[in-house]
Amino acid sequence: MARRQLIPKSRLRSGNHHKVDSVAERRRENTPNKNMDLLIRCQILWENLSEPRREGARIIRYVNGDQWSDYITYKYNGNTVTTTEAEYIKRQGNIPLVQNVMHHLVSTIVGVYTKSETEPVATARDRDEQKVGEMMSITLQCNWQMNKMPLRLAILFEDYLERGMVFERESPDFKGGRYDIFSSTPNSSNMFWDGPMNDPTFDDLYLIGEMHDLTRKEVFYRFSHSKEDHEMLENIYGRRTTDYPASINMNDKHRADEMTFWSPADPNMCRVYEIWTKELKSRYRVHDPLEGRIYRVELEEFHELVELENENRLREGLANGMNEEEIPLIEYEGNGLGYIEDYYWFFQYLAPDGTVLLEGESPFDHEGHPYTMSVYPFINGEIHPFAGYFLDQQRVINRYFIMHDMVLRSGAKGVTMVPKSALGGLTEEEFAEQWSSYNGIIFYTPKPGMPEPQQFYGSTANLGTIEMVQLMINLMEQASQTNNALMGKQPYAGTSAALYSQQTANATTSLTSLLLRFTAFVESIAVKKTKLIQQYYDEPRIINIAGQNYAGVKEYDPEKARDIEFDLSIKESAATPAHRMLANDMLMQFWQAGAINLEQMLQAGEFPFADQLLQSLGAAKEQAEQTGSPAPLEIPEETRQKISGLANQDAVKAAQSMLLGS
Repeated sequence: MARRQLIPKSRLRSGNHHKVDSVAERRRENTPNKNMDLLIRCQILWENLSEPRREGARIIRYVNGDQWSDYITYKYNGNTVTTTEAEYIKRQGNIPLVQNVMHHLVSTIVGVYTKSETEPVATARDRDEQKVGEMMSITLQCNWQMNKMPLRLAILFEDYLERGMVFERESPDFKGGRYDIFSSTPNSSNMFWDGPMNDPTFDDLYLIGEMHDLTRKEVFYRFSHSKEDHEMLENIYGRRTTDYPASINMNDKHRADEMTFWSPADPNMCRVYEIWTKELKSRYRVHDPLEGRIYRVELEEFHELVELENENRLREGLANGMNEEEIPLIEYEGNGLGYIEDYYWFFQYLAPDGTVLLEGESPFDHEGHPYTMSVYPFINGEIHPFAGYFLDQQRVINRYFIMHDMVLRSGAKGVTMVPKSALGGLTEEEFAEQWSSYNGIIFYTPKPGMPEPQQFYGSTANLGTIEMVQLMINLMEQASQTNNALMGKQPYAGTSAALYSQQTANATTSLTSLLLRFTAFVESIAVKKTKLIQQYYDEPRIINIAGQNYAGVKEYDPEKARDIEFDLSIKESAATPAHRMLANDMLMQFWQAGAINLEQMLQAGEFPFADQLLQSLGAAKEQAEQTGSPAPLEIPEETRQKISGLANQDAVKAAQSMLLGS
């Protein structure tokens, strides 16, 4: 038997280790309660993302129809002139026409995602705890509905197509009279981050932050907890002309070329920087067999929380007659336990002058930051929005439309050729007025040998503009796989239903990677929500989703769910019409086969008349128990109309007899 190496306790005490604390080291190097170095670092990170922000802002303008706002430089009368493409086209006497194909393509792809109607489902890794998994699923879905996640995700997916980066923030808060886990959607133009960016799950981040533009009231509400705090905030932000946001154009509020790191676009707002950094600290990793968990202990707390606790347990165990080997002491050596250098997330809220408004270690049990992010395509860490691949084709379409319009307008159309000698005494103005007037008659005496007035119609040369525009549209549809089947257009004559269905399925092939990336982003949000629910739902609460039933689960029990690991997946929502129809059909078959009774079918199914019919069945069953004979099933007329065609009255009576006799 190998001998265990014994380490003297003197070597295990916190005071004899070199103490590492990256936050404390920075505090010693900087002015107390200031961290301007971190703020300057964040400015550099934010400016490094200027190109993706400009590209995303340009794509958003194109999708929304503003497709001639790019600036160009040209020579005019020997001078260099910089102006927008729209102004240049107008100076040439043309109209900046727009045929917005990009909006149609983006809307179609967003429609593909929103039609899926998915929801998160939690599965306990221990199959014996599946009942707890069902409880967590419905709890998570209740929070999903409260935060209107389907709407948020639809908007985020469109943002993902146009800007290539999306963020979601999960944190506990008190809103609307309730304390819960709330979601918020940061503007990606206000975000900055740093790290190797090699991990597709973004676990290799070392810094992530957000610029908040808050009203003066909000700043004092969040960060003023004493008279000293109030005075500090007054000195930093001063007084504003008003506590409300200024009435500025929302379309100009987030222009990428006008945003700055140090001040908000709205002069009435106050800028605050929320910054999360991954720090390093010396700690102990210990294992408590009594509680069945491995956790970390600060160096300065090791003696009190571990050594003194072990002495108390040893004393108590011996007093109760236990063998010393059987006493569950806290273990802190071997098997990865003991003194470690530990990563942890640290947050700071900073003012523009570097003043620390609030700071602390991550309060979350998942030991991370509150943000979930996704970047497309994330190859070499680069950002290239999906919709950006169609910009050139869109520009070609617009140029050909303008060229076609210019050719049509410059071609001769009904020009009248009139020799002056043939006016016959009329002035040129009188002749033109009579010629163009309705039912006009011109009397004149022509001179011999002079040609009569002729009207000339010139034919415009065919430049192939229509063919080129159609070619560009076809290229865009091929690149995005938004064909007629995906758009829901009427199929061509003779197209079979099977072929049309296969075309619809094949249309999403090129979108699979895009949808997979976004689904992984949604799963990460669900995982973070689940961890926060386990941590902050510390009291039982009623959970119920209308139209769904998880084997009678009606209440969330924090004691059961606290220490269970769940696997999260995003599955098709049970609220979709197709899912409801399939489930109801299966239940009808079970009922007809006698495998379940009518009450069980109505409880598990999603029928529009289920609640009313269950009440009638309950009343009939109570009367039968009192009188000893089955009572007639009384169904309201409204319910009778709803179930008309679903089941005849003979079947209902048979089901009633089966139910009351069961």
